[in-house]
Amino acid sequence: MVLSSTLARKDFKASIDLEDILEKRIVFWRKIYYREKDIRKPYPNLALHHKKHHGSAGYPINIMRPTFTLIDQSDPVYIRTYRMIVRGILDYSVSLMKILMKASGKSLGYRLVDNGDIRSIDDLVDIFFIQRIGLLDIVDESINVMRINLYECMSCYGTRYIGVSLCDFEAGVIEGVLERLYGKNTTIEKYCWGLGYHFCGFESYFE
Repeated sequence: MVLSSTLARKDFKASIDLEDILEKRIVFWRKIYYREKDIRKPYPNLALHHKKHHGSAGYPINIMRPTFTLIDQSDPVYIRTYRMIVRGILDYSVSLMKILMKASGKSLGYRLVDNGDIRSIDDLVDIFFIQRIGLLDIVDESINVMRINLYECMSCYGTRYIGVSLCDFEAGVIEGVLERLYGKNTTIEKYCWGLGYHFCGFESYFE
C-alpha cells in the first residue's frame, strides 16, 4: 500500500531516525558507482544466453539487502515474494517480463502523481525508500537528460551477471512519474546487477 501523505512519510523516517544512516549508505554506494560507471561489461547474445540460462540461473530470490534489513528484519520475505513473481515471468519469456514490468511500473508512476503522493522529484526519493523499492539517488539533471541511480534495488540486488537488465518495473515508475512532472521521456536502464554492475543506473531522455 502506498502511503498517501507527506506527513506519513516524514513520521516513518523520523520514527527510526534514518537520516544519518541513509546519507552514509548513499555515500557508500556512490563510491561504487564512480568506480564502476566507465567499466564496459560484455553483453552476450541475448537469444543464446536465454537458451543456456532459461530465466532463473543467476536470479536469486533469497537475499538480504543491508540497509533495508537493518531497519526491517522481514525485508527478505518481502523481496522473496516479489522476486518469485518476476522469476515466474522471466522463466517464461525475457521479452514478456520486460514489457509487462515496464508497463506496470509506468502505470504506477502515473497514479502516484495523479493521486498526489508525488509532487516533486524529492517525493519520488521518499516513495522508493518507503515502498522498499531501493535507495534512489539523483546523480545529474539537465534540460534534456536526467541520470538516476538506484541502490539495493528490489529487482536485482545480489544478482549474478546474466547479460540482461532486470529493473524494468523501476524504470517504468521513473518514466511515468517524470512524464507527469516534467513531460514525455524515455527512461532506460544502463547499469544493472544483471549486467555485471553493483548498482542500477537509469537515464531519462526528454523529448
